[in-house]
Amino acid sequence: MRKLNLLFYGALIVVPLLSGCYWTLEQRWEAFDTQMRQEIGVKTKDYYVREWGHPTKHANGGEILRWEFRGYGGAQGWNKILTFGPDGVLKEFQRDYWPKDQG
Repeated sequence: MRKLNLLFYGALIVVPLLSGCYWTLEQRWEAFDTQMRQEIGVKTKDYYVREWGHPTKHANGGEILRWEFRGYGGAQGWNKILTFGPDGVLKEFQRDYWPKDQG
């Protein structure tokens, strides 16, 4: 009986972890949006530079940072644009994504 309980609880842990591997691209971006909304007013500019590396572009004296990716000659890519307050804390975010044309 104890072995059965162990297998059952193990499955409860493993199945959700594995199902995350099969998220669609849109679901992954939705999860990113949810996470970013939770980080507004909490995370700092230094945190994102540490986690994501140096931004591709700066604007407004460093209050707006942009990370970019372009693949397949620009046919696929994303922009992550973060705006910070004077205190360096995340104020808002935007993201754009365009998938590679499957045609």
